[in-house]
Amino acid sequence: MPSQKNIEALRKSTEILKDGKAFYFTDFTGLSVQQIEKLRRELKKNRCNYLVIKNTLGIMALRNLGYEIEPVKKMFFGPMGIAIAYDDPLIPTKILKEIEGLKIKGAFIEGNIFDASGVAELARIPSKNILLHSVIVSLNVIGNFINTISGVTQKLLYTIEAIKDKINKGG
Repeated sequence: MPSQKNIEALRKSTEILKDGKAFYFTDFTGLSVQQIEKLRRELKKNRCNYLVIKNTLGIMALRNLGYEIEPVKKMFFGPMGIAIAYDDPLIPTKILKEIEGLKIKGAFIEGNIFDASGVAELARIPSKNILLHSVIVSLNVIGNFINTISGVTQKLLYTIEAIKDKINKGG
């Protein structure tokens, strides 16, 4: 029979994980308390969280949320910290890679599983805000191009109309 303390820890962990879009599994061995606190502050600024959890509780919490646990179970060994993204699922990759000594075991992102090298590849993808900015800039360039073509087309039509009028006047 589980202790009341473990039942409460499972409830709290499940609550923290429930709205996550992405989970990054890390080993924080060798990090100082200051480094972990810095990591937590950076994650919170970006609508993320960092949960230090016992492996069994982590597996049970994810199972309680309805996740298929077998594919990620192999990441639950040794000290476990889970970075949780509530908004942009790629933000934690940028933050985690900046913490010297933090080992990324893998990630579970919107139903997809990534090993440590896959997470490293994800870190190269620009954030959602940067991608949105790029799209807006591209749309602005396209809009300017369309306006230019529209202006040229109008001038061409006026020129053709002037030539037609000149021909009709016998000129």
